[in-house]
Amino acid sequence: MKQLHQALLGFLGLAAATVATPALASEPNTAPDSGPGWLITYSGVDFAKDSNYFYTGALVSLNRDFSRSGPVLQLYSGYAAYEYANPSVAGGIVDGDGTQLSGMLGYLFIQPGVTVGIYGGVDWQNYDLTPNDPSNKVRGSEAGARFGGDIRMRGPRHYASLEGYYSTAFDSYWARGRVGANMGRFILGPEGTALGSDGWDAQRAGAFMMTKLYLSPQSPVELTISGGYQFTGNTGGGSSGGEGAYGSLGISFGF
Repeated sequence: MKQLHQALLGFLGLAAATVATPALASEPNTAPDSGPGWLITYSGVDFAKDSNYFYTGALVSLNRDFSRSGPVLQLYSGYAAYEYANPSVAGGIVDGDGTQLSGMLGYLFIQPGVTVGIYGGVDWQNYDLTPNDPSNKVRGSEAGARFGGDIRMRGPRHYASLEGYYSTAFDSYWARGRVGANMGRFILGPEGTALGSDGWDAQRAGAFMMTKLYLSPQSPVELTISGGYQFTGNTGGGSSGGEGAYGSLGISFGF
């Protein structure tokens, strides 16, 4: 993973820029729960066999109030450093670097204990393979349309979420469901994820832990840790990595 060092530096810079202002088909986390304020930023890392993924993004309330329903703007960027075996290329190993940028307009429906979001916009993805692998459909650059949605339910004793995104760029998709027990300070429970693109797919089964802190009544901070096992059906070398354990860490800030 010769690009990992550069990826780490790039991610730290993105995260710093995000906090200052809080698919790649391997996008592990999108917008967190809504709350008071007008801006939510989020950043995170995701690790799997032969793959490292870094992301950052923001959700902006265009009516400047997340406590009520209204239009929103979602911005997202991700970077993947990965490798896979292909005996038909020189050296038998392909190193991949993937970048994604997307912007979507949407609408959040806010009700007590339930938030529903729908989004649509544009997406750009670029994949650089070294050495070049003509058999891999996911290489070079593509721009397309991106659509998605999510529903989140949080109560005194429960938590549940379902979210997913599809992009016409390389036919990439990502979807995840979570069900948890709200224990007050922590939310714990299982998660399942499906992701893929042209020529490859993966499924994940694992568990997550979420905790929420408040820098002030208008500034919540949410930390999420998850991990489990990834199953793959890769035929062309996917950016999510190979079959084996995965883990992720995400953080979001509300302003």
